[in-house]
Amino acid sequence: MTIDAFAIVPALRQTRVKYIADLGALAKTNPISAITFSITMFSYAGIPPLAGFCSKFYLFFAALGCGAYFLAPVGVVTSVIGRWAAGRLP
Repeated sequence: MTIDAFAIVPALRQTRVKYIADLGALAKTNPISAITFSITMFSYAGIPPLAGFCSKFYLFFAALGCGAYFLAPVGVVTSVIGRWAAGRLP
């Protein structure tokens, strides 16, 4: 996921994207990069069935398996708060 995110940066520089609001025009100028960037960001957010969700799921499942019953719900709550905060960005 990280390699993909850093591979998008040169493509964004060619299209002269400076602000997050300018990413809306990326779908018209470079649709392949826009799709790849969207999938990568959804994976970072932990949307199922992408890799970010699988890693969070296995981490929480392992925390429950080793007896860290307080840690798993805290992780779920922080994931939900992080997703909510990211959704509020303009």
